[in-house]
Amino acid sequence: MLFTSKNTLPINKDNLRSIFLAGSMDHRQEHSWRDEIIGEFGSHHIFDPTHTQHDDLSNAELKHHIMWELEAMQQSDFILLNFLKDSKSPISLVELGLYVQSGKLIVVCPQEFYKHNYVHILCEKYSTPIFNTLKEAKTLLKNSI
Repeated sequence: MLFTSKNTLPINKDNLRSIFLAGSMDHRQEHSWRDEIIGEFGSHHIFDPTHTQHDDLSNAELKHHIMWELEAMQQSDFILLNFLKDSKSPISLVELGLYVQSGKLIVVCPQEFYKHNYVHILCEKYSTPIFNTLKEAKTLLKNSI
């Protein structure tokens, strides 16, 4: 089941595992990495913070969206954090800092990402799984879920 910031977060009475989709946004692509994960793991709770009008939100709407994201990350069993190679992703770097020690983070960071070394060193320090490709991360997620 897919949940966005337009939805109330579920009370998990059916014990479904949950995945928060953190990471780079690419609105230029017709089929995103998020769609791929939703398609493969849709039988679980998926928390997708994508909001295409993010920059046009009022202060109150932005606060609601941010609070939903923070609550969804806290509630999730796994956080899949995907850095796209050509992105800057400042919010994703914040999410990395917030959850690198949580034990629920799975990171994808290709060599081309501008802060690749920083991300890899931080993940290594805190024994956070990190991969160069989404395919590798999906394998771990499938085995963990």
